Amino acid sequence: MLEAVKLALRISHNKLDGEIQDYIIVAQRELMRLGVSEAMATSEVEPLIVEAVKTYCKYAYATDEKQRDGYFNSWQYQADCLSKTAFYRGG
Repeated sequence: MLEAVKLALRISHNKLDGEIQDYIIVAQRELMRLGVSEAMATSEVEPLIVEAVKTYCKYAYATDEKQRDGYFNSWQYQADCLSKTAFYRGG
């Protein structure tokens, strides 16, 4: 997941790997807090989960306020949809 997120953030060096990994974990934990099963929230192959984690990380790294708000709204929408889908809740 780290490499996919770094690619989405356009980061090619390793200096921020620890920080990026922390944001990935936060995004996954937020999904779990909203009801997404741990197995799904930590999946590195489920496309909608990977995309949601990328969006969360883009939100965390955005420097432009308008862009940051856009990523946050996208994250909220993605997380909400995932939390309402039985497939992701383990049901």
